[in-house]
Amino acid sequence: MSNHSTTVSVTHDHLTFVYDDRTRKLSEIQEFLESWAVEKLKVSIHERTYVVLGGDGLFVHMAKIAHQEQVDILGINFGTKGFLLHDRDVFEQDAFEFEPQEYPILHVDVQIDDDHIHGHAFNEVYLTRAGDASSVSLELSHRNKKIANYRGDGIMVSTPAGSTGWSRSYGGVILPHDANLNVLTPVGGFSPHDFHSVPLPDKGRIRVANDTSREAPMDILVDNHRIVSMESRSMQILIERASHGVNILIEKSYRERWDNKPYLEQWFQNHKNP
Repeated sequence: MSNHSTTVSVTHDHLTFVYDDRTRKLSEIQEFLESWAVEKLKVSIHERTYVVLGGDGLFVHMAKIAHQEQVDILGINFGTKGFLLHDRDVFEQDAFEFEPQEYPILHVDVQIDDDHIHGHAFNEVYLTRAGDASSVSLELSHRNKKIANYRGDGIMVSTPAGSTGWSRSYGGVILPHDANLNVLTPVGGFSPHDFHSVPLPDKGRIRVANDTSREAPMDILVDNHRIVSMESRSMQILIERASHGVNILIEKSYRERWDNKPYLEQWFQNHKNP
């Protein structure tokens, strides 16, 4: 199920609870697994579901597995921010009622000569200079319309969920969870000078071609996992939403807090402490 050697899964009927056994919250997780909350979850959720007990990193990792296996996923925060996870106090209620929300997954297809390299991202696809390259030169288009000839450190294409993470740290636009958009964000751009983060409709492919007139090795990462390394040959890169997303379960009483999270992130970005 996982290539994380410290990830543990415990199955109760149709629910699989997943956590990291190196976490400092291990005793709290074990206490939760022995509580009545588990029995209430088994009654409230009727389909096979991954229940992640941890933080955002483990949740993103398991969300892509849930996407691949086409099962639902529920997150309970035993980490820090827990942007896509429920606060634990929700599960002190007498009963739970869940509704699924489909979150998009990005699919990237990298064509090098006759080879195709594929990857899937819950948060972002990142194209960046590698080795001693001073920059990358990329031609960007969307729906077969040219956006820019970009030169700089790289670009990032993010989902709405990913827009609150790594993309935001580079000045990317923050999107509501349910926006039918992706975010294209330049990272350290030299030209064009007025090229900034921009939302793009999620219908249609983002196409990227690299300029091979000079030696400029490039890496391609999906959710911080490298799928192309130190490559300077001609590449055609297609980024689009996958044919199906991943269903995240949201407890109805938590819905307002859940929906407000992107706006709180935007507030903190624009109102930093002095």
